[in-house]
Amino acid sequence: MHKVLIVGCGKISGLLSGHKGNKSVESHAQAFKSNEGFELAGCVDSNLERAKKFARTIGIPFSSNILEEAFAIIHPDVVVIATPDDTHFEIAHKVLVDPGWAPRIIFLEKPACTDENELTKLLRLSTERQIPIVVNHSRRFHPLYHRLRAAIDTGQLGELRRIDTVYYGGWCHNAVHLVDIIRYVSRMELEELEVLEKIEDGRQIDPTYTVRGVLGPQKIPVWFHGWDENYYQIFDLDFRFDTCRCRVGNFEQMVNWEEVSLNSLGEKILLEQPDRPIDNSEEPLVRAVSGIRKYLDDHEVDGLCQSLLKDIAPTMRSLWEVRSQRSRL
Repeated sequence: MHKVLIVGCGKISGLLSGHKGNKSVESHAQAFKSNEGFELAGCVDSNLERAKKFARTIGIPFSSNILEEAFAIIHPDVVVIATPDDTHFEIAHKVLVDPGWAPRIIFLEKPACTDENELTKLLRLSTERQIPIVVNHSRRFHPLYHRLRAAIDTGQLGELRRIDTVYYGGWCHNAVHLVDIIRYVSRMELEELEVLEKIEDGRQIDPTYTVRGVLGPQKIPVWFHGWDENYYQIFDLDFRFDTCRCRVGNFEQMVNWEEVSLNSLGEKILLEQPDRPIDNSEEPLVRAVSGIRKYLDDHEVDGLCQSLLKDIAPTMRSLWEVRSQRSRL
């Protein structure tokens, strides 16, 4: 079995696993425990008491607040880095730069790093050490977006004309999902990104912006509408094609497919289509862990859904392009 070390013992790692009877797999611990190819061997957190509590909650034999100690005792195959955003680079760099540490793969929470210099260092070290960095852009592992990508590739939906999105909770922390999944499903890059509004939601380090841009050579309009999470959290996408529309609402809980039809007056309208079933037998994190296992067992990269650091580098650059406009607001 492949040994897993979790660094950072917060919510996404699994501190609240099973909270209020939630049975969905929304944490790293749940996902790795669901796959018989892995052993959750240890956890590390800067807060030792939290690490111990996490270990008790999940059933992990080793906990510590010292990363060096964990590596010396566990010798992990997989390192999961799920610490606060501004520490991702520091920890990933530490894992990669120490010649005595030799994990076979790193599973890194988003955003991977904070600037181009950090990105360059991680890419170089990952290549030199031959330790892949898989970034948890979780929607790349969601069956809905796989289906949407395939439909765009085959032209089933017609020409893409516009994308509108709504998000909350910081441009780099949460809009990163939107930027990345738009790149993934369309196979095109965002350009001409312009900040139009700063949402007054109390966020200072990573503000929430409303941003306008264009996608690909056709310059398809794309909007990222920021929202104040003090009202409630929201995460929606609206893909409009010339013959149909796909609306994704409430964190993929609602998916509506609509197609152009003529009404009795001969006007073009959209009519909702019957549900198009999506295979949700595996949740995104479970699929990600399955992909990691295939890589470890067979060196197969297809299951990683193009989520290696080099694949998401343009996503990060789009985020930083917008961030650079902060001084103008």
